[in-house]
Amino acid sequence: MRGVWFIGRGVVDRDGRNVGYVHDLVFRIVPGDPPRFELVGLECGKAGVGDRLGYTRDTMAGPWPLTALFRWLSRRSRFVEWSAVRRIGRERIEISKSRDELERFTEISS
Repeated sequence: MRGVWFIGRGVVDRDGRNVGYVHDLVFRIVPGDPPRFELVGLECGKAGVGDRLGYTRDTMAGPWPLTALFRWLSRRSRFVEWSAVRRIGRERIEISKSRDELERFTEISS
């Protein structure tokens, strides 16, 4: 499966409620020779452009109005652990957690 297949796909929680759309994949580096990347989760929400441009992370320096706007828009982005993904369908991804149980994505990425 390719990562691009996830981007833009809808995410539904265990109760059938909409979580949003996948905006980004979250990986961690697994040390080794050579090192490899392991998928740990998905960023989901309604607005993801600012995050993809880096404006929702502290490491991005840019015009403060854009930074403030994109951080405000991404305030509802959620992090879905890869272990919570139950089913990957053509139209949507189903997870085993409730939308209310998901952490804010900005708390994960800081």
